[in-house]
Amino acid sequence: MWKQGLKLSLLSLPLLLCACAPAVKREYTEESLRVYCPDVLRTKGYYCDGDRAYSNKVQSGSRVKITSLSTNRHITIAVFRREDIDGICVPEKFKSLLGSEPFPARLEVQRCGVDDRKTCPAYLKGLASYYGEPYHRRQTPYGIVFDQEGLYAASRDLPLGTLLEVRNLKNRKSVVVKVIDRGPFKEERVLDLSYEAAKRLDMIKDGVVEVEARVLRCGD
Repeated sequence: MWKQGLKLSLLSLPLLLCACAPAVKREYTEESLRVYCPDVLRTKGYYCDGDRAYSNKVQSGSRVKITSLSTNRHITIAVFRREDIDGICVPEKFKSLLGSEPFPARLEVQRCGVDDRKTCPAYLKGLASYYGEPYHRRQTPYGIVFDQEGLYAASRDLPLGTLLEVRNLKNRKSVVVKVIDRGPFKEERVLDLSYEAAKRLDMIKDGVVEVEARVLRCGD
């Protein structure tokens, strides 16, 4: 009788151990990541063709007061992101105000990015759709033309320029995209992906899938 009781106790031990082991589950942190957005900085100023100002120093779409330290005169203008501009370039029509290039420039950022959004969640999860035509080749708030063959995304809330690693939870495929646009316009969705990004996630047939997105970089 004692041996039989011991045997039953030993058999039940793994069950007890399994019941006590902690369940493994994925959690989503609420930690916020911040955009790099200095209030004031100094750099060199140049002139470029067209009516827009560009820089690799500020978030795309930022409103910036640019003061030439040579002439002590200034302009205020929206500045868009270009990595090949080391400093800031402004339209040539401002040369009479700011002086010959390169001029020492003081930048005061009055608005960070297009809509002054400065934080990102570390993760987001929800439904994603995709878009192409008729938005292909249209101007985006980020300042570049939307290319449906590029790896891009639209978000209502994330700062423009944010890099995301997006995973299709149905098949575990992933892709890295850059947020350059605003949307989606249906409340229950968290992202609109470019056609090419959706193709890499193998979600074209489904149209709308559940995704998990990890923020690799908040803004530019």
